[in-house]
Formats: sequence, C-alpha cells, structure tokens
Amino acid sequence: MSEAARVRKPASERRAEILKAADAEFAANGLAGARLEAIAARVGVSHPRIVQMFGSKRSLFLEVVHAAFDRIEGSFADAEHTLVGLGDAYRRLLHDEHTVGLVMLQSYAAAADETVREAVRERQLRLQDAISRLTGADAMQVRTFFATGLVLTVSTLLELPGRQDDIAWGIWALRLAAPADDQA
Repeated sequence: MSEAARVRKPASERRAEILKAADAEFAANGLAGARLEAIAARVGVSHPRIVQMFGSKRSLFLEVVHAAFDRIEGSFADAEHTLVGLGDAYRRLLHDEHTVGLVMLQSYAAAADETVREAVRERQLRLQDAISRLTGADAMQVRTFFATGLVLTVSTLLELPGRQDDIAWGIWALRLAAPADDQA
C-alpha cells in the first residue's frame, strides 16, 4: 500500500474540511470574491477535487449558506422559546461562530443571483416560520425580531463601540414585541 493511500481521508472527512474552509472564504469574500483555488489551498486539495465534490462555486456557497441557517435554527431549538430567548441564543452564536453572521450578510448580498436568491428566500421563510412556531409570535413580531437581529449582527460584526447599548436596545425591543403570553 502506498504512503498516499494510507493517509487518504474518507470523503466525508474531506468534505467537512472543505466546507469549513469554504465557510471562512465565503464569509470573508462572498460568492463573487471567493476563489475555489483559495479554498482548495486551505485544505490541501486540488481545485478540480472541489468541483468534483460540489459541482460549482455556487453550489458550494449554497451549502455554506444552508449550514449557517442550520446553525441558527439549531441555536433556537436549544434556547428558551421566547423572542428574547431566541435573540440571546443568536447573540451567543454570533459571538461564538463569527462566520455565521458574515455568511448571512454575504447570502443577502449574493441575492442578485436568482438561484441564490431562491435558496436564501426559502431558508429565510423557513426561519421566520420556526420563530413563529417556537414563540407564538405573529408576523409583525417576527419582523421586529429580524430587524433587531440585523442591528445586532451589524453591531457585533463591526465591533461598534455601542454594541452593549445595541444588545440592551435589542432586549427592550424584543420584550415590547413579545407575544402577550411571554409578557406575564
């Protein structure tokens, strides 16, 4: 058995490494600016290997975007099922996994691409439904949640000096918007 065959990684492990590298590359550079060659170099594979595994840069980008949405949904599932509880879970996720917020913003920026726009729209609607289902929030309360989340995302990613004030404002806004059941 050759040395290369002994150190060859299982496809699932290699796929996970590529997705992690792609997460960092797309978070930093977006769909248009990211290069498959840079992702390949981060992992130590060839550009054609990434194309073989994922099909295209857009397909890889969408997998990264779906993974970011999955991480958000996962943090919500484990949180207290109130708007404030979900907001706090999202705040912690932004702090712990810096690329999540960047990938989300990059997914919105790439929405000029129709395929990306459709995929992100579907995930956004699914996330809105999850928030409503988990908290009992109506459409306006969910919109308030997303507006507050956008302020928190920008404040956190830009490390604005008033970040703590933005967090306090976000909690205040979510409490105002909370379903009547949560205010008892």
